[in-house]
Amino acid sequence: MKKERLVILVIPLIAVLYGVGLASRSEKANTSAAAGETVNPAAQKDHETRLREIDRALQLDREQRSALAAEIADLRRELASMSERVAVVAASATASEEQSEAGDDPSRAEEGPPVEEPRGLDADALTAAGFSAETVRAFKSRVDQIELDRLYLRDLAAREGWLDTPRFSEEAGDYELDIRQTREEFGDEFYDWMLFTTGHPNRVGVGEVIDGSPAAEAGLLPGDVIVAYDDQRVFSPGELRDATTTGNAGESTAVVVRRGGSEFRLDVPRGPLGIRIDYTSEQPPPVS
Repeated sequence: MKKERLVILVIPLIAVLYGVGLASRSEKANTSAAAGETVNPAAQKDHETRLREIDRALQLDREQRSALAAEIADLRRELASMSERVAVVAASATASEEQSEAGDDPSRAEEGPPVEEPRGLDADALTAAGFSAETVRAFKSRVDQIELDRLYLRDLAAREGWLDTPRFSEEAGDYELDIRQTREEFGDEFYDWMLFTTGHPNRVGVGEVIDGSPAAEAGLLPGDVIVAYDDQRVFSPGELRDATTTGNAGESTAVVVRRGGSEFRLDVPRGPLGIRIDYTSEQPPPVS
């Protein structure tokens, strides 16, 4: 932009100088002719020098314009390329986020085995598993209302211009609380089956244990499944991460682990466990 403004200012100045030079030259020529005198060679040389300077300035202006046009074209191509890369990253962000271990560097997380593509709530599958049709209808009604309220909140925030503000995050958090309360009301057993029947992963497995980590010190092994942390069931890496960040860092708490067909408790300090996760889907035990 600075170059363009400079060019815009220089061109009128050059034109003025050029016009002044021609007028002066013409006036002097006319005066000399009227007086019957010859043109001063020194003055003529000075005019020619000034004309050459003006020609060079015009040539420089053309070169600058050409360079600016090329730079703008390059910037537009780079912007288009960046937009494509951002779109690809945004499309994969949600899938990659859930592969991170609780509190550990997400770049070290390993992908688990492929899981089913998530589906909508399967009422028939839940009733076939042993839950009453009334319970399934009540759950669906509650979740549908929460989702509808969130859509209306987003629409209102977009219309009034506070979508990307702390206010939206705060009010959207109320709906996350509603989801947690709904899970507590219907119980972990129902929630576990709901995840499984809709094609969502519902097990947090240990893919690898980092040497020297709290998990290694506690005795966790690859292939273990983390059932609960601090007496709270966990069904996703996000839930495990949130659980490890509660309480006082370093204080002892229990992790329930399933290895083979047996479950047992291990004591670990609160904080990152130091594992890489296999996030998988597994059919829950029969409904009690």
